[in-house]
Amino acid sequence: MCVKEFFKLKGIIFDFNGTMYFDAKENESAWRRFIFEKIGRQISDEEFKTRIHGRPNSSALTYFLEKEFSIEEAAALSEQKEIIYRAMCQQNSDRFHLVEGLPKLLNDLTARNIPIAIATAAGKSNLDFYMKHFKLDRWFDYSRIIYDDGTFPGKPNPAIYLKAAAALSLDPKDCLVVEDSLSGIESAQRAKIGKIIGISPQNDNSHLQTIPRLQKIINDFTEFDLSLLR
Repeated sequence: MCVKEFFKLKGIIFDFNGTMYFDAKENESAWRRFIFEKIGRQISDEEFKTRIHGRPNSSALTYFLEKEFSIEEAAALSEQKEIIYRAMCQQNSDRFHLVEGLPKLLNDLTARNIPIAIATAAGKSNLDFYMKHFKLDRWFDYSRIIYDDGTFPGKPNPAIYLKAAAALSLDPKDCLVVEDSLSGIESAQRAKIGKIIGISPQNDNSHLQTIPRLQKIINDFTEFDLSLLR
């Protein structure tokens, strides 16, 4: 009997930014620089929580630049910001790694044939960047990574988690999601995901404490164990 048959939940879907890679510092710094250079405007902490983290770049661009953009225009502007972001990631080499405990967990899940996917607001250029530097192809292929390609509404719309569950050939209620952002958690809730685990670096999870339907909050993946699938 396959080990996964002992579990009530059959698959795991991971958000990426702020979940598999703690990059809030780099992402916020890149957005601050990009928006200030464009319109001389500062971004508030509240705006990062409600307008940027977990959401597709096109949504943030429309909000800050106060204009609707075509898919092509949004992609071009987004890439300007992401060039800044990727350079910052590589400059901060001490932080440029997967979250502690995650490689071991992914190895274990793969060995047990437990289906896994990624549902990320990142675009293709950043996804390629992560695939290269973090060697994500050890655990994932592109068929099980749902990213922002401009063809579906971003978080908090449930579409991304519905697509991720479908990529695993699972019902959303049979999936566990790991998320860090308010919009991502709302997206998973609206998709009727079976269990949602919040993740945030130690001493930085106050935004998760009052969210209903979070079964657990972890600081990193050393605190994640397979009993969460039961």
